[in-house]
Order: sequence, then structure tokens, then C-alpha cells
Amino acid sequence: MKHRRIARDLALVMFAIVGATGIHSAQAHDSDDCEAPVNAWKPRDDVRTMAQQKGWQIDRLRIDDGCYEVKGHDADGRRFKAKLDPVTLEVVRMKREDDDHGGARGRLSDANTGKPPADVPPEGLLKPGTKPQVQIR
Repeated sequence: MKHRRIARDLALVMFAIVGATGIHSAQAHDSDDCEAPVNAWKPRDDVRTMAQQKGWQIDRLRIDDGCYEVKGHDADGRRFKAKLDPVTLEVVRMKREDDDHGGARGRLSDANTGKPPADVPPEGLLKPGTKPQVQIR
């Protein structure tokens, strides 16, 4: 009986170790993480220069997952968030305001022009204190 309990406990420990190792290795190989040594990184001033050349206005520059993370506005005035490789300053991942099908603040826009559709009133679809009028087609 005592041997079964020891064997069961040992099996649980081994299962936990194997599971934790699998989770760690999956996290370590995330496709948008950067793993360059810090001494190979380009300075933050180079990031700002590159952003200026692209017409970006940087609101925030920080380090995340070993990459530079930039938040700001692109040349068209749309909000964006980008992860940059710290050695090459290439964009690893970028998300723009309209990439989430309605904007980060839920704004409606035409996919081609980026402007609100013509039938949407400038003050928005809903006003405070009004009930939504729904039409199901």
C-alpha cells in the first residue's frame, strides 16, 4: 500500500515536471518575442529616427518580450502598436486601430477609405439616453 502511494506521488511529480517544461518551451518560442543580446541593440534614438522617417508620432516607447514596443500614430493619423526587432528595427508585429474591425474605440470606418460610412451621422449612432433602434434583416 505504501509503495503504491509513493509510486502515485512520483508519477504526479513527473507529470507536473513534464507539463511545466512543455508550457515553458511553448512560451519560449513565441513568434513575436525577440532574443537578441542587449549589447547588440540599436539605441532608442535610432528607433525615434526610424519612426520619424516612416511618419510615425511616438506616444510611448518601451521594451516588451525583448523587443522595442512603440505606441503612437502613423502617417495617416491612425493609432498603432508595433513590436520592433531591437537589432534590425524591423517590424515584428503591428496592430493598427482599424485592424480589429471597428477600431480600438469601436469606431466605424469604411475598409477602403478609413472614413465613416456616409449613412452614419457625425455625432454617432447612439446618443446618451436614447434607445437603440434595431432592424433585423
